[in-house]
Amino acid sequence: MTAKQRNVRKAKADTREYAKVKQVMVEAAVELMAGEGFRKFRFEQLAERVGYNRATIYRYFDSKRDLTSAVMMALMQEITADIIRQTAGNHVTRESFTESLYQIVIKLRTHPRYAIVMDAHNIETFARLSREYFSDITTRMLEKFLVADSAQPMLKPGLNMHETVDWLMHQIISYGFLGIPGDDPQQQKSYLNKMVVSVILD
Repeated sequence: MTAKQRNVRKAKADTREYAKVKQVMVEAAVELMAGEGFRKFRFEQLAERVGYNRATIYRYFDSKRDLTSAVMMALMQEITADIIRQTAGNHVTRESFTESLYQIVIKLRTHPRYAIVMDAHNIETFARLSREYFSDITTRMLEKFLVADSAQPMLKPGLNMHETVDWLMHQIISYGFLGIPGDDPQQQKSYLNKMVVSVILD
C-alpha cells in the first residue's frame, strides 16, 4: 500500500482531509469532462489523473452519476460565487439583476468548463440542482431588489418569493439549453428584462 493510499484510508476518519481529496477529484473530473466530453469520460481517466486507483475513486463516488452531481454542484457554486462577488455591497437594480441572469445563461452556453451542465443527458440532474444553487443567488438578489420601501419595485400581486424564484429558474434552465431569444446581446438582455418586468411591479 502506497503512502497516498494510506492517506485515503486515514481521511475517512478526518472529514476535512476527506473533503480535500474529494475536491481534488471533482476538479480533475471537471477538467477531463471539459476536455474529453462528458460521454467519453471514464473513472479510469480520473484515477490516472489524480494518482489513485479506480477502487479508491469509488470510495468517494458511488457511480458516474454521483460524481456528475458533485461536478455540477461545484460548477454552479462557481457561477453563483462570481455573481455574489459582483453584486456584494451594491444596491441591485432591475438592470443589474437582468445582467446577472444573462451572465448565468451565457456562461452555461459558451464556457467549455460548463459543457457538462448543458449535456442533455444531465438535464434532470441540472434542473434539480439548479433550483438549489441558482435559486439561492436569485433569492438573495430579489431580496436586495425588493427593498421594503414604497419607492422600490415590489413583486406583482399574487406572487410570492418562492413562486417567483421557481419560475425564474425554470426560464433560466430553458434558456441555458435553448438560448435566449434575440440576435445580439442587447436584444437578449432586453428580452430578459421583459421577463423580470413580468414579475416586478414598478
